[in-house]
Amino acid sequence: MIEDIFEGSFADTLKRVFVPCKRVISESGCCNSGIFSGNKVIRNFVASDYPECTVEKGGHLLLDYGKELAGGIKIVTSRRGVSKVRIRFGESVSECCGEPNRDHAFHDAELTLPAYATLDFGNTGFRFVRLDVLDGTCGLLNVIAIAEMRELEKSGTFVSSDERLNLIYDTAVHTVHLNIQDFIYDGIKRDRLIWGGDMHPEVAAVLNTFGAIDEIDKSLEQLCFHTAAGKYINNLSSYPLWVLLCIHDLWFYSGKQEVLEKYAPFILRESERFVSVINPDGTFDMPGEHLFLDWPSDHDKARVLAGLQGLLALALSAAGRMKKALGREDGCKEFKAVDNLKKHVLESAPHKTASALQHLAGIADRSEVLEHAPFNDVSTFLGYYLLLAKENRAALELVKTYWGGMLDMGATSFWEDFDLKWCTNATRIDEMPVSGRPDIHADFGDHCYKGLRHSLCHGWAAGPAAWCAQKILGVSPAEPGFKKVKFTPDLCGLEWAKGTVPTPYGVITVSLEKGKAPNIILPSGTELSD
Repeated sequence: MIEDIFEGSFADTLKRVFVPCKRVISESGCCNSGIFSGNKVIRNFVASDYPECTVEKGGHLLLDYGKELAGGIKIVTSRRGVSKVRIRFGESVSECCGEPNRDHAFHDAELTLPAYATLDFGNTGFRFVRLDVLDGTCGLLNVIAIAEMRELEKSGTFVSSDERLNLIYDTAVHTVHLNIQDFIYDGIKRDRLIWGGDMHPEVAAVLNTFGAIDEIDKSLEQLCFHTAAGKYINNLSSYPLWVLLCIHDLWFYSGKQEVLEKYAPFILRESERFVSVINPDGTFDMPGEHLFLDWPSDHDKARVLAGLQGLLALALSAAGRMKKALGREDGCKEFKAVDNLKKHVLESAPHKTASALQHLAGIADRSEVLEHAPFNDVSTFLGYYLLLAKENRAALELVKTYWGGMLDMGATSFWEDFDLKWCTNATRIDEMPVSGRPDIHADFGDHCYKGLRHSLCHGWAAGPAAWCAQKILGVSPAEPGFKKVKFTPDLCGLEWAKGTVPTPYGVITVSLEKGKAPNIILPSGTELSD
């Protein structure tokens, strides 16, 4: 009996689609490079009539696929002999022309291409590809991108009278969607990993766009049940706090009691651990060797502790609510610990994101800090909480100025970090580097994301997608599973806005127009809260 080769196999949940080249940015030693734009050829055969591009030894092609993608390329060769090529993937033109790093995926490799071949190569995040011929004459019928991502229904939507805001929303959704692979990644080029803290703003964007998808639970399961004994999640003592918030939000948006029951051991263990670090006078002894809030604050322990004070309060409040829903009578310990934290308020100024966490947690009113020099001291990770903490109109201006600043630099996905100061006279990511001008990718970044190591597609930067649903459409669950709906719309000076928010009962539809009463249509099974 022939062995069943599929025994024990399981299906890949990712969808593969081919994306033709949009334009040739640069070339040398080439003949007929015009064949690539819009080219859909994916396989050669003997005596085909497909047009051929030849690239001589020492020549190159630099191709633009128009938008950030996750995946690789399919190279279709002609009948010519063997050639050797160097392939460089880039999230920017500069990266393709430089020395891409090899963290988490190969972005720079040498390949041997035979004749009549169809070769799939690459597993990274990119928009641009450069091919340099190292030996022989390379005959090409096509170099087409292969994009891989989860096929998901975008049941959450948003559109408004402001086209810049609409593009920011769509880019935020595209960013987080790219990072929903087999699990929820942090980045698709670098940090192709599950990071417990980084996931929380991603989860917020996912819940408001795609709903409570399985990948949230799968990722949390890995972190909660497969972290090595005695270790903190991702080796950072603050990250279990973020994971508590992720579990809370998954439960609150889905309404599934089984979420709480599944993660009850983690909830009980971690809430007990962090209650124990808070002293009766409100001081706390945060455990761990590396106390991490976000990279821009990493050099300043005082600011890190101020932010962690807010995070502790938010996470323990969430843990208390979850324990209460689990029927644990000792849930009041978490709320008492939060009350104690408020007795000893740590100074957060001038760090905005630390201030935002304290503000959201009710530790202190940080409005003055949040509105001072509003476009400075922002990070793409904790920027989401800054948006939530600010007054809505001021937050909208931050979205359009800060996240919009990345669009002005050619972004089609949002970055690991960004500073508006980088933009002065800088070349965009879709332009060739220019001598004497700063390069927005190669010349900036800090900490672990210096230069070309900087990820230009990081899921934690997708906060505006959640913010538009929560603060402009004004929709959020007032009870688990949206049995009751909180509705606090705010046009923030826009002429109109409309959209949908996914719930377990179907979508909530909102339509807002200046000078008119807001309109909300609720699915059966839900009702507005008082």
